[in-house]
Amino acid sequence: MQSKNKIQTRPIEDFIAQVRTAKNSKQKLINMPIKEAEKLADSLAQTMTRLVGIQEEIIEAYKSVQQAQNVNVEMDGGNFSDKK
Repeated sequence: MQSKNKIQTRPIEDFIAQVRTAKNSKQKLINMPIKEAEKLADSLAQTMTRLVGIQEEIIEAYKSVQQAQNVNVEMDGGNFSDKK
C-alpha cells in the first residue's frame, strides 16, 4: 500500500496559470527556470505514481466485486415427473 502523503500540486497549478497567461497574451514561448521545471517534473511524477496506485486499487476492487457476483449452479440430473 502506498503512503497517502499529500501531493504537492502547486508547481502544476503554477504551470497551468503560466500557460493560461501566455495564451491570453498571445505569447508563443514559455520560459521556465530549471528549479521550477524540476519541481514541476517531481509533482507530475508524484501525481502519476499515485494515479497508477489508485488505478490498481480500483482494478482489484472491481475484480473482487465480479468474483462476489458469480453464482455457481450445480445440477445433479434430478428427476422430472409429470404431475397433473
